[in-house]
Amino acid sequence: MKPSTCAWGAALFVACLPALAFADSPPDKQHYNYKATFTAEPITIDGKPDEAVWQTATEVSGWYLTRINYGKPAPDDTKVRILYDKHNLYVLFHCLDKDPSKITAYSVQNDSFLHQEDNVTVMLDTFKDHRNAYYFWTNPLGVRTDGRIVADGEAFTTSWVGEWETMGSVTDTGWYSEMRIPFANFQFPEGEEVTFGLMLDREQARTQEWSNWTPDGVNSAKVSRFPHLEGLKNIQGRRSWSVTPYVATDFALKTTESRKMLRPNAGLDARIDPTPWAALKLTVNPDFSDVEADQDRLLLDTDEPLLPERRPFFVESEHLFLAPIKIFTSRRIAMKPHDRIWGGGQLTGKVGGLGFALLDVQHEDDPGDGTTIKENLNSGVLRLQHDIGKRSAINLIGVSRYGDKYGWFRTAGLDANIHIWEEVFIQAQALKSWSDAAGSKNSEAYKLAIHRFDTNSEFWVHLEDIGERYANPLGYTPVLDKQGWNTHLYLTPFPGLRFLPQVNLTWDTLWRRNHEKVRTRLRQRVNVTPYLHHNFALYADYVYDNNEGFKDRVATGGFILFPNDWQSLTLTAFTGRFLGGPTRGINAALNYKLGNRLQARLSAFYTESEDVPTHSELYGTSGTGHSYSGYAQLRYQFNPNLYTRITFQQGAVSELADYSNVKGTLLDAVFGWHYRPWSDLFLVYSDQPFNGSQERRILSKISFTY
Repeated sequence: MKPSTCAWGAALFVACLPALAFADSPPDKQHYNYKATFTAEPITIDGKPDEAVWQTATEVSGWYLTRINYGKPAPDDTKVRILYDKHNLYVLFHCLDKDPSKITAYSVQNDSFLHQEDNVTVMLDTFKDHRNAYYFWTNPLGVRTDGRIVADGEAFTTSWVGEWETMGSVTDTGWYSEMRIPFANFQFPEGEEVTFGLMLDREQARTQEWSNWTPDGVNSAKVSRFPHLEGLKNIQGRRSWSVTPYVATDFALKTTESRKMLRPNAGLDARIDPTPWAALKLTVNPDFSDVEADQDRLLLDTDEPLLPERRPFFVESEHLFLAPIKIFTSRRIAMKPHDRIWGGGQLTGKVGGLGFALLDVQHEDDPGDGTTIKENLNSGVLRLQHDIGKRSAINLIGVSRYGDKYGWFRTAGLDANIHIWEEVFIQAQALKSWSDAAGSKNSEAYKLAIHRFDTNSEFWVHLEDIGERYANPLGYTPVLDKQGWNTHLYLTPFPGLRFLPQVNLTWDTLWRRNHEKVRTRLRQRVNVTPYLHHNFALYADYVYDNNEGFKDRVATGGFILFPNDWQSLTLTAFTGRFLGGPTRGINAALNYKLGNRLQARLSAFYTESEDVPTHSELYGTSGTGHSYSGYAQLRYQFNPNLYTRITFQQGAVSELADYSNVKGTLLDAVFGWHYRPWSDLFLVYSDQPFNGSQERRILSKISFTY
């Protein structure tokens, strides 16, 4: 990187810091709070307000719309009561509905995406830091979906999984939802009496209306605007310690010669909570990170599989590592099927305005070349996040990775998240890497981002400068040696017309050059999705991409029928020019639920490209110009905690630059049972390509939390 470039990046970062002095003016609209009522009586979670103690709790009603007709009273009101005891928070929703026969609820699978079903959400800012919150999301069938809201609604993490209970019931006045949320799910400050930030949210499916309990209908993700839940006295969080041992087996029916036929396995996770605001986590040989997350997706794709993290050891601090440039992704640690983590420790928590995470892991990675020689590695991360003002933060990161094959990789940096106005924030970041393989020259990375978002729109501009030798194998930076910018605009207007109830509009621009000042890419994309009915949308997309001298132009058109998570049919076709020659193709996807328990997912695509240059940096060595894949999955959900699933996929995806060439057949069958809190049983049959051949394995695992 040339000196001028380095100065440019540093100037961008430093220029943002004075804004901290002016950022985070308090919201100018009044909040109102809720005082919880203590109960000594047991509450049975059955979706019915049949305990008399519910009538002693204050009722909240008079909700306001937050999406369509923003700020106006909701036509169908919602009433909420809240109780608590020493160990649990209890929430009762009564969602009034003028036509209960049209209440929509299809999802039974936990962690389902519940938009476009009737649903309610409880959001808790347990540190009352006006930035981060846990959310608990459910529908009338009692499915549990949870996660974390990060940085005042700028991002969400879905890997965090809580233990809580919920049930719903439909009546002639609407529907009820009853929840029990143990305080053991989260960290919070010590004190005889604590106060949480609290948001309550509802979505009504057939009207597409969102509403919440704030008097001005504020965006429900804006943690800084949450009212407060007061009066929580002498509550108890997690036990001071817990241990989760597991036993597992890996039985190879067909594998490479170097693999053992039967490989028994055992390990454990342990947790020590010296205070409610800090936790020490230890792990020995964690396993099965990929059963639920990895196989439930289209594997034969050209995108790098940065998959959700499911290993409990890593998810507690995941929200701390969100940054403009991905500086740490835990799935980079032991990410391949035969990699292994020997052990690790992690200290996480928050005291005052300082959040922290210190992590160290010893692991062993398979080279993926069919040999038996594995690389021993140690990976460590230190992350500090200090709150500034009402909503902003400044963050420090240090990452190290040492292996006996490539030696040291180290990265250090500073980033800031600065809120200027209610819906506008700035992100700035500066990083420096050192490595035995790439050295330290030209290894800086800088980013400046300006965002504005609300419920129905989003706009951002990103400026980036990545050195040609910047190296961080625990992060994610797909393109090096670049200077550039990109913009993104997303709008969702609701015209209110009978034949045009909604429109989704997206516009993206990307401009990039290398450090020799040679432009390497200019990309423009426009996407328009007009809804002609709530259940039918057209799809139109156009991409112009001048990439390394190839001027690609691809137009896509089609339709989406029943555009929601539980039932949809998408059919699109595209045509244009790609890498110097004509291209065409077709994509189809069907997602359909047969009743509440059986779900089918089918998808396929075929792409044909002519006159594609072989052995080029853009295309790789295959030169076939043909890609195809077919995918089918059936899932039966006995109840939210018990399911079985079978997945089949076959195809070939031609090689593109920076991507892996994937060909072969995938077949897996899974039986999963979450049989008690923080305890699971899995049985898996897997048939998938590895090292150029098919591997067939039977895997099992059972864990039990004490």
